[in-house]
Amino acid sequence: MNTLSSIWRKHKQTIGFIPAIAPEVTPGTEPHSAHETSDEWRFIARQAIFDASKKVFGYELLARSGWENRFIGDSDSATRKMISDGVLYGFEGLTRGKRGFINCTRESLVEGLVTLLPKLTVLEVLETIVPDNEVISAVQHIKELGYQIALDDFRISPNMDKLVALADFVKVDFRLSGAAERREILAYLKGSKATLIAEKIETEEEFKTAAEEGFDMFQGYFFCHPTVYMAKRAPATGKNYFRLFAALSQRDLDFANVANLLKSEVTLCYQLLRLVNSAAFGISQPVRSVESALALAGEDQFRKLVLNALAVETCAKHPEELLIRVLQRARFLELMSPYTGEAPQEQYLFGLLSLMSDVLESPIQDMIRTLPLRLEVKQALTGESNNVTTALHLLECYEEGDWASCLEKSTALGISESKVTHFYEESLQWAEMAAAPEAKEAARA
Repeated sequence: MNTLSSIWRKHKQTIGFIPAIAPEVTPGTEPHSAHETSDEWRFIARQAIFDASKKVFGYELLARSGWENRFIGDSDSATRKMISDGVLYGFEGLTRGKRGFINCTRESLVEGLVTLLPKLTVLEVLETIVPDNEVISAVQHIKELGYQIALDDFRISPNMDKLVALADFVKVDFRLSGAAERREILAYLKGSKATLIAEKIETEEEFKTAAEEGFDMFQGYFFCHPTVYMAKRAPATGKNYFRLFAALSQRDLDFANVANLLKSEVTLCYQLLRLVNSAAFGISQPVRSVESALALAGEDQFRKLVLNALAVETCAKHPEELLIRVLQRARFLELMSPYTGEAPQEQYLFGLLSLMSDVLESPIQDMIRTLPLRLEVKQALTGESNNVTTALHLLECYEEGDWASCLEKSTALGISESKVTHFYEESLQWAEMAAAPEAKEAARA
């Protein structure tokens, strides 16, 4: 498995994407060798949508598989990847505060997976989706939650009236439609409140034609080709996803068990924190533990989160030492809480996030801005010493072999050096087991 890596790299003072530039292939190597490194990255393409004055209204965001500008896989896989990336990394830097258009499959709409995305997202209903009662009901509910709907590659077909009535945007592909068909489409849409978007506009003449025909917005190669961006892939052990989903499938949900399983999934924890910090939850109090974040998100939304992560991370590999170190730190701080007087759950959360500046290629200040944490915790994460950092400083002295400072700090806390050593060894053993649950199962056998 890749080491715990960056939530999108910092670019122009925001957490955002960096342009994807394929690595050079060394002469004499196999052609595919350059693409092997793409496993370490997540990719996404962005293409602007312009209004009649050629000002950017929003961006369509497209899943990509690698350095090249294409996606290998089916529509469901692409949508799941976009949802996962949207929850984990956020699209704010990429869309610059404008609306992001994302393709949605029937599965993602009906199962409500798209509700994990921010409300500024425009959900594009793919042309392959049959507008039956289940789909109409799902789209109606999603609109009631505050999302906007676009109909992608629109063509007249049976039973489209109800979808058109719900649409905020209708996109028509100029490569797939002739002038006569577009006249029929525009006549069919007469009276609709939807904004009309002309897609695949490749020439000045097509732009003028689309404007004359009555289209309001425009997208295509005439304006710009999709630009591919990349970010370091954020890892997950993936080993507890099935256990989490199984736990969430029980009639009587055991929140303590779910929270315990969740604690070893660093990336999923971060997704959960971002999720509860979204405007949809309207929280006014800081989140002080994984348990409270789980309670705020609720069973339904968290089940969607796990289900989507399970589908995206099916090929997760074994964790490397960095992930184990993150988990050990979190557990050590939790064990020390009776001596520091800090809340154990919050200490675990702080420990989980405290290595972000080392392992993420973006400043911790930008990261914590999106998290609903207590002020003292945010200050601690940015390097300020306070009560939150007491156990962490002791651990750092222990790890560095600074025994004089370790003795001084442990004495001040009223804990023996042997107890500190015990906590260190116990937390390391716990982290190794949590990061690789199959080892735990083997030990029990």
